[in-house]
Amino acid sequence: MTYLALCQDVKRECGITGTLTTVASQTGELERVVNWVKDAWKEIQLQHPDWRWMRSTFSVNTVAADGIYAGTDCTDSRLVDTITRFSRWLPYDENDGFNVKSYLQSAGVGTEGWLVFLPWSDFRGLYRRGTQTNGTPAHYSIDPQNNLVLGPVPNAIFVVSGEYQMSPQVFSADADVPELPSAFDKVIMYEAMKKVAGYDAASEIMVRAMREGTPLMRALEANQLPGIGLGAPLA
Repeated sequence: MTYLALCQDVKRECGITGTLTTVASQTGELERVVNWVKDAWKEIQLQHPDWRWMRSTFSVNTVAADGIYAGTDCTDSRLVDTITRFSRWLPYDENDGFNVKSYLQSAGVGTEGWLVFLPWSDFRGLYRRGTQTNGTPAHYSIDPQNNLVLGPVPNAIFVVSGEYQMSPQVFSADADVPELPSAFDKVIMYEAMKKVAGYDAASEIMVRAMREGTPLMRALEANQLPGIGLGAPLA
């Protein structure tokens, strides 16, 4: 469903009058509907920090003598574009295994291997004191500025890749389509209906939104949140 279609559904289900053919330049109650749908979608995305549909992959070619990389320095390998919606690095995979790998570009991808994650305090103690020698990265960490840091600092061009969490998609145009699996699109409608009900003190709309929306939200969570499993072995 598109942003416009979701707004039209909320309007219809809540018995709101008026013509809604675009999300642009609305006023009054229709403007509130447009904003409520936008807000509902953003809040759903922020409800859990590990929605699967918001995970993506990154790649970056290091620069010799530079071991610090922001999310926007990287390319989204899935979308084949510069990252513009960066939220956070994912240092571990869903099974608590290491999640960043690297290879020397001149040697080819056949030499690719996993890097070992170190908490920032450990990384700082190992790589942020004394005289350091640049070399082949063996460890990665996340510094207080939310940068990916490599140690040792690369001494050549290495191709580093892994996963990151995207920041929320923000609706703006009529044809915008939510990025969650399409089977769950209506969860946005139900969350927006709650906002309508709260504003209008419409208890019947609130009851229906909760009765029909809650099972759909639980199904979305079951489908898109990591399962509980065993972590990686310690050694």
